[in-house]
Amino acid sequence: MNFDFIKDAEPSTEELKQLYNSLYANLEEAEQVYWEKPQKCGMMLRRATEKICRIYNGYYEIHFPESATLEEYLCYTGDDDHNAMVSRFLSVVRKEQRDRLEWLRVWGDECVFMEENPDQIRHNADKLYLNVKKMMVYMMEATKEMCTRIDHMENLQGRSFADDILPGYQSEEELEALEEQRQKEQRKSFWSSLFGKKEK
Repeated sequence: MNFDFIKDAEPSTEELKQLYNSLYANLEEAEQVYWEKPQKCGMMLRRATEKICRIYNGYYEIHFPESATLEEYLCYTGDDDHNAMVSRFLSVVRKEQRDRLEWLRVWGDECVFMEENPDQIRHNADKLYLNVKKMMVYMMEATKEMCTRIDHMENLQGRSFADDILPGYQSEEELEALEEQRQKEQRKSFWSSLFGKKEK
């Protein structure tokens, strides 16, 4: 769907090819649950962000360990060797891409927090949806930049994230019709209960 262009990339090693395939599978699964389970979608996008970091790590031979987390790629610590790798990583991805990856991490962390605190999903439903939509937009730009820089793919500039092509999309007209039907059923239920009481 939105990210099909990743399948056209030609990674230079078998390891990178496996990472590209795993990244695409993550994004495809995230798109499947975008409308129905945005919080789960956000967690998948966070995992996809980590895979982008691993692709950069492998391509530019930065030497982060295979077990490195998203935080370790993007955040400095008190360890000089680790900080040297972070500096190298941030220099090759450049500022705009670094900012995208960092925001994807921050929004993804909020989705992880909601996984651990389910009541927050109900209280912050609108914010959750908006954040996950922003994650998709940033993920589109991040993957385009990666494919342009690493795979020298061209003609990706015009691509943008579209949520109306994803499973479960409902237009404004469909949503209004569903709401009208719901209200009609509520009124019917109300009068049925009222008359039922009178009969007793």
